[in-house]
Amino acid sequence: MGLAAGQARLLTITARKSDCEYQSMRLSHQKIALSRELADLSNEYQNSLDQTKLIYDYYGTGDTSTPLSYSILMSPSTLNDYMPTLLTDSMGRVTLNSKYAAAARFAGIPQEGLGTLPSEAMRQAFVEGLYNSGIISSTMRDTIQGLPYNQAAGFGGDTTVAVQTQDVTISELSEILGSYVVNPTDGYYDTSITRGIVLYDNTSKTYYKEGESDIPSGYTEASSGQVTLGDILSGNYTLVAQGQGNRTSSIGYSGGAIDAVVTSSVWSDMLDVMESLLDTGDTYTQQALDYARSNIEYMISNQCNQEGRQSPKGDGNAEDGKYQFFNDDDMENFAHRYHSNKDSNRGVINQVNNWVSSSKTGYIGLVSRGNADSGHDDKNGCKSAIGVNISSVMRAYLTYFYDFMNGVSATDINGNDAYYVNDKLSTSSLVDDDTVLTITTGTTVSSDDLAQATFYDALFNQICANGWTENDNIDDTEYLQEMLQSGMLYISKVKDDVYYYQGNYATDTYIKEISDETMIAQAEAKYTTEKAKLNAKEETLDMKMKNLDTEISSLTTEYDTVKNTISKNIEKSFKRYNA
Repeated sequence: MGLAAGQARLLTITARKSDCEYQSMRLSHQKIALSRELADLSNEYQNSLDQTKLIYDYYGTGDTSTPLSYSILMSPSTLNDYMPTLLTDSMGRVTLNSKYAAAARFAGIPQEGLGTLPSEAMRQAFVEGLYNSGIISSTMRDTIQGLPYNQAAGFGGDTTVAVQTQDVTISELSEILGSYVVNPTDGYYDTSITRGIVLYDNTSKTYYKEGESDIPSGYTEASSGQVTLGDILSGNYTLVAQGQGNRTSSIGYSGGAIDAVVTSSVWSDMLDVMESLLDTGDTYTQQALDYARSNIEYMISNQCNQEGRQSPKGDGNAEDGKYQFFNDDDMENFAHRYHSNKDSNRGVINQVNNWVSSSKTGYIGLVSRGNADSGHDDKNGCKSAIGVNISSVMRAYLTYFYDFMNGVSATDINGNDAYYVNDKLSTSSLVDDDTVLTITTGTTVSSDDLAQATFYDALFNQICANGWTENDNIDDTEYLQEMLQSGMLYISKVKDDVYYYQGNYATDTYIKEISDETMIAQAEAKYTTEKAKLNAKEETLDMKMKNLDTEISSLTTEYDTVKNTISKNIEKSFKRYNA
């Protein structure tokens, strides 16, 4: 080989060797990158072995087939005991999906909540919104709206009462009461006090009675059983009773007459029927009924001692009952007439004539007085009587009930109470014919429908009290579980005292956190596949690097040979020319 050719060959070998060394270095870096990928894959696999999921095990059997979902928590079923398990944020606001949020908007519930329980009208609108969103059927909507609103659901209350209701005006209530016939009664209070009862129509001047009594001139007698509670509510009827007995009795003379009224069939029928129609079975309504009954009973009762009074004794100087009917002159004439007619029952009927002709039927309640004036001796046979405008008492009863159910009285344009009860009609403002009350229909619903009504009332109450937020992703099971496990959402659930309390999902006995075997298996399969790919790449790199190492070794040998040849040629040339 010539000197020039040798030099060219040496440069070619050097270039090739440098390229091979570069390729070897590059493959070495790729192998290091593969090692990092393999390490990351191994770490990911190890972490997946700790992966968990949330399941709902209502029956406590260890069943892991039911993943925790929004529908399980927020749809009425036996899986949540027909009480919503709420998802709430750190501020206690209820997290709603798009459908529930639409119902809340339809009802006008602000997202910050009301801070208190709302009206029944808002609840009815919420139920309508549930139907509009497709959450409940039209049949379920009608069923729930026909049941009384359970304001205590989720706030210490029980299930909704199973009686359907309807809203009626006082006029419509009068029509319903038209099927309830009443009869006045006559009989004995006890061995010393007798009574006589007269039901009098102030408008037609007709009286209805049982027992022996004379007919006053100018008045009409009608048979019993012709008056209904509807007639009384829409008309102007007075219930008159006469008492007779010993003036030293603890209840006094007028007490006997009062007891005659409150034990009469007219009085008991009125209260029994009204309570049967108005009692929807919930605690609050029962309290309202007790409030109405106690107030009208006090109105005509002889409990004067509660105000430091003495029962009327008929001596002309004693105070009359709380709801005075007569003036002082009337009292004297009344006592004298009764003293003169003490052996006849005729006095009661005549007294009706006197009261009506004196235009004194405008009073609501008690009309009572002792029965002997200063010009007559007090005798055991003396009588006293009372008259109660039973029509006005019925409206007073409904007024008390209405006010209690509404918390406070409705107000007029001047901010004054629209309805209130006083002793006189001229100073009272009783419920009018257009006032709306809720009465029962007598129809009961199934336990399942009842439970669903309680569920939605409890949800509605919590939304109104605590506020709400909308989250369109909450229906996604994986997203829901991630939000709970990360502490972004909490579980709010009703406890034994029927109040809601917020806590971590781990505090719910039905929610279990278990190893996610499916995800672990998927991670293992991924790890195996990816590791095989990396190993294959590494083997390819190893082979390429081995080939490069062989080539580099060969080039090194050839490089040394060419270099030695060049060196020898140079040496020979120097020797030839030196010679």
